[in-house]
Amino acid sequence: MKLDAVTNEVANQLAQQAKHGVKVTRQSNAPDKGPTNRGVWFQVRQVTAVFADLKRSTALNVTDSPQVAARAYTYFIKAMTVTLDRFSADYIDIQGDGIFGLFSGQNSVFTAAACARTMRTLVERDVAPRFKRDTNSNWKLTAGIGIDRGTLLVRRLGLRGTKQNEVWAGKPVNTAAKLSSVANSNQIVVSDRVFRQYENAGRWRKRALLMSCGCSGRNRGPGLVARSPQMSNLWTEINVPKSLGLDIQKAHRMNAPWCKNHGAQFCDAIITGKEPSR
Repeated sequence: MKLDAVTNEVANQLAQQAKHGVKVTRQSNAPDKGPTNRGVWFQVRQVTAVFADLKRSTALNVTDSPQVAARAYTYFIKAMTVTLDRFSADYIDIQGDGIFGLFSGQNSVFTAAACARTMRTLVERDVAPRFKRDTNSNWKLTAGIGIDRGTLLVRRLGLRGTKQNEVWAGKPVNTAAKLSSVANSNQIVVSDRVFRQYENAGRWRKRALLMSCGCSGRNRGPGLVARSPQMSNLWTEINVPKSLGLDIQKAHRMNAPWCKNHGAQFCDAIITGKEPSR
C-alpha cells in the first residue's frame, strides 16, 4: 500500500461524487435497504428510532472470559432483534454492543414506545436470568434504551460488492443512541419531543403510555381503567447533559417493566389507541 495511491483514489472518488451531484427523494417508510443509484438519497419523515445499549459491557470484557462475554452479546442482541422484528420495525441494525430499530409513519412513536418497554421487560425477566443461569457470572446484564423522532436521510455507501452499508443521516438515531447512554440500568429515556407526543395522545394511549396500572403485581387490579390514586405517573423529567451535544435540554426516563397482569392490555392500547378488552 502506497500513500500516494490512497490519496489519488480518494480524490478520484470525490470527483466522481461531485460530478453526479446529490438528489433527495421523499419516502413514506424507512427502507430496509438504502438506494445505491448515484447521488440519490431517500428522505423519510416521521421516523422513530429505538436504540438499545448493553450497559457496562466494558466491565464485562475485563472481568469475565471471552466465552461469557460472547454469550452476553449473543443473548442480548438476539432477543432485541427478535423483539424489534415482531413489532415490525422497518429497519434493524447492530452497532457494536447496541442495536437500533426504525419505525415509520404518524403512529410510529407509539409502536416504538410499546416495543421499547417490551425490550426493557424481556431483558430483566428473560435475558438476564438466562445469562446468569448459563454462565454463573457476577456481571449483571442490563440495558439502556433511548428513543427519538425526526427526519432521516438514508443511502447505501461504501465500495462495490460486500463493503457497503446503510448510512442514516439525521438526529433520531444519534439522539436515541446518546439517550440510551445516559439511561441507568433497564431504563428508557425519551427526548422531550417524543414525550410531548405521549402527552398529546388520545385518552387510552396517553394513560397506557404515562401511567401505572394500579396493580401491585400480586392480585389482579383495575388495570387501564384504574382511577387515581391507584395509578401513578411512571416518568421523571431529567436535564440532558450539555456534553452530549444534542438539540434538546429535557428528556424523560422510566424504569418500569410491563405488569404481568396488565402488560398485554397496556401494550395493545398503546399500539391501537383503543380501549382494550378486559
